[in-house]
Amino acid sequence: MSKKGLPIIISAPSGTGKTTTCKRLIERLPNLKIATSHTTRKIREGESEGIDYYFVSQEEFEAKREKNDFLEWAQVHTEYYGTSFESIEKHRQKGFDILLELDVQGVGSLRKMDFEGIYILILPPSIEEMTKRLKKRGTETEESIERRIKTGKEEIKSYKNYDYVITNFEVEETVESILAIVRAEKSSVSRYVPTSEDIKEILD
Repeated sequence: MSKKGLPIIISAPSGTGKTTTCKRLIERLPNLKIATSHTTRKIREGESEGIDYYFVSQEEFEAKREKNDFLEWAQVHTEYYGTSFESIEKHRQKGFDILLELDVQGVGSLRKMDFEGIYILILPPSIEEMTKRLKKRGTETEESIERRIKTGKEEIKSYKNYDYVITNFEVEETVESILAIVRAEKSSVSRYVPTSEDIKEILD
């Protein structure tokens, strides 16, 4: 007897280290698959099509949205992001846990539909540190950095929409905290799966 995989939903303001954290989680949890989102933004150096995102045109994105292919979608700054039902269910049906990297708008959409999962918000140690990390990227204009900081401040206000909040002082420490959360959640009574038929008979 087995259950469908468990969704792990992670959000973070820009410059918080979400991408690095999620990559480390994938390395540490062999049963964890990532739900690859669709986006209209341009591919960045080091990213791969179908791995980091499905990079599509705005026309393609809108066509999928019209067909209700997305579990959730949102406009972030000037680009669109969406998580398709297919990218989630193809893994969950096989028992894999699924990692969803979503912004606060996406999380709000999932909460409204009572989507089951572990909701985790990663925050920077301070706005000053978040600004330093954004500038260190070397890929953002001053205008873009200011916009992301403004958005980040609004995202932080949504912390009560999550089950857990972790401050990312150091990536490995943050990863260990998430691993501890996942282990505890998978041991909860509501997610217990009997390991044998005789135990199942007692519980039934």
